[in-house]
Amino acid sequence: MTQGKSAQSVGRIGELSVELELTGRDWLVGNFNSNIQNAAVYDLFAVKKNKKRLLRVKSYSLWNNDFGTIQYNAKKNGEIFLDLDEKNKDDFVILCGVREGKVQEYFIIPTQIVSKELKQSNEVYHKGKKRDGTKRKITSHRALFLQESKDHYWCGWRRKWSKYHNNWNLLEN
Repeated sequence: MTQGKSAQSVGRIGELSVELELTGRDWLVGNFNSNIQNAAVYDLFAVKKNKKRLLRVKSYSLWNNDFGTIQYNAKKNGEIFLDLDEKNKDDFVILCGVREGKVQEYFIIPTQIVSKELKQSNEVYHKGKKRDGTKRKITSHRALFLQESKDHYWCGWRRKWSKYHNNWNLLEN
């Protein structure tokens, strides 16, 4: 959490910030959660001219040195995102890094890419062993770390996803 903020308030800050950002870029934005309490699939939808985008907003806390962890829980079938259609090019995740109650950065990424990387990172993680040499426990937790680490695939995502960093133009294509 960010300095005493609950996960729920960090999430809400992200959603509201995305709505404001898109509205300022001439998108019409609707919030699924305003009609359906905690909608399961999408958080926001956005329309601009003949474009429509379905948005899954995920907020994370930013710590010192911009450390941050994007965390999800996989469903029982191993999927992270409900109703993910590989052919749907209108489906995006917007990651929101929150520090001191304000979004400091966004990553605008096609959902298929986030799903693929979370799955691959989890697979690589479980091929390795714990420090004591035993196998790692299989759980539903999935995580990607923004900070660098020279020896972990699941780290360094700020650099790996630099082309998505604050790149709102991706929604225009």
